Amino acid sequence: MKKKLWMTFGPLLVAFAVFLFVLFGPSSLFSHVSSETVEKSATSMNENVIQGLDIQKEALKEDNYLPIYGSSELSRVDQFHPSVVSKKYKQGYTPFLLGRPGTQSLSHFLDVNALGDSLKGKKVVVVLSPQWFGPRGVSDPSFGANFSPLHAYKFALENTKNTPERIYAAKRLLSFQVVQSDDTLKKLLENIITPGPNKPHNVKLTRIAGNIELKMLERKDDLESKVITGSKQNRVDKGIKALPDQLDYNQLDELAKNIGEKSTQGNPFNVKGHYYEKKIKPVQEKMKNTRQSLRYDKSPEYGDLQLLMDAFKKAGADVIFINPPINGKWIDYIGMNKQGLKNYYAKTKQQIESQGFKYFSLEQYQNDPYYLEDTIHLSWRGWVQIDKVLADFVKEPVQTNYTPTADEFYMKNHPKQEHKKIQK
Repeated sequence: MKKKLWMTFGPLLVAFAVFLFVLFGPSSLFSHVSSETVEKSATSMNENVIQGLDIQKEALKEDNYLPIYGSSELSRVDQFHPSVVSKKYKQGYTPFLLGRPGTQSLSHFLDVNALGDSLKGKKVVVVLSPQWFGPRGVSDPSFGANFSPLHAYKFALENTKNTPERIYAAKRLLSFQVVQSDDTLKKLLENIITPGPNKPHNVKLTRIAGNIELKMLERKDDLESKVITGSKQNRVDKGIKALPDQLDYNQLDELAKNIGEKSTQGNPFNVKGHYYEKKIKPVQEKMKNTRQSLRYDKSPEYGDLQLLMDAFKKAGADVIFINPPINGKWIDYIGMNKQGLKNYYAKTKQQIESQGFKYFSLEQYQNDPYYLEDTIHLSWRGWVQIDKVLADFVKEPVQTNYTPTADEFYMKNHPKQEHKKIQK
């Protein structure tokens, strides 16, 4: 009888015991990340790296890695890219690229918040994109594609006071369908935004469920961090061979001009030839003066940017924000509102510098050729300018003397976002 019972239920019990061990066993058995994996991850922009924590934390334990937050422009690895120039000329830092198409301030906020003290005293770079600051901020599909449940649960389960900043962040998260679709996370966030002791969901039970989810996500990160694909090291090595032996930024800029001129093949917008032929030329006539209402000076992205800055303040990181240009010939052609663009640069500069962060803008180069490979993505001469900035930045003493953010910023300055209904 006992043998029959064991034959029936034994495998289930063993499987359950293995599951519990994998879930609650010692982290040291699962979370080891090799230095080789970290090195490959630095240029991979792999979603498991960006949405995880193990590899990022391991990289931050080493002094040579420089986290660079951004979006799709980071993947433009030519010979002038910081990953190439820093290695070729032994600049004392190795970029760790933390961005993908569609990653904007809110995704980066969750990541920085989850990393916390791992960033203390670290140099960090954020490359902004003007197009982030559209009227609606990050789109629902873009946020969903880059969403990290691990980072979000870390935020939702923090045992801390529900400040106006924290409530604002929770409300922003609840405005996205990917969050609304996660019942436990949704309940945790709804408890955060509800004032007073009477919460809409049982606090203890919701936190228990949330902690179980978090534990599973952490173990998933442990296992997925073993092998990372997508390293761009071959492009870095190729770029190194194409650079002169001695570092001379004027020489690099001239080389970037020459390569940019050859790559654009004389098209009217100074963009890469194949990009012009495939993306612009077929619709060029239709696009003339079609974006007269486009502007970047009113957007919920400014609130998300503030969340990101405040996460850096709490972490104690030394951060420089870099603002790239937009292709001047293109914005002239589509008739973009130039005052709105000018306001964007002034507004971001004021918001960043007024709180003690370092700031560098390439706005003045928007009418100069070969700073961008298309209408918005950095390349060639744009990277050369940034290479110079980063070389100086990493040599400066760490500075984290930031101005605290007034509660009123989150309570009054930005429009509230309505919750999205889950599509069925």
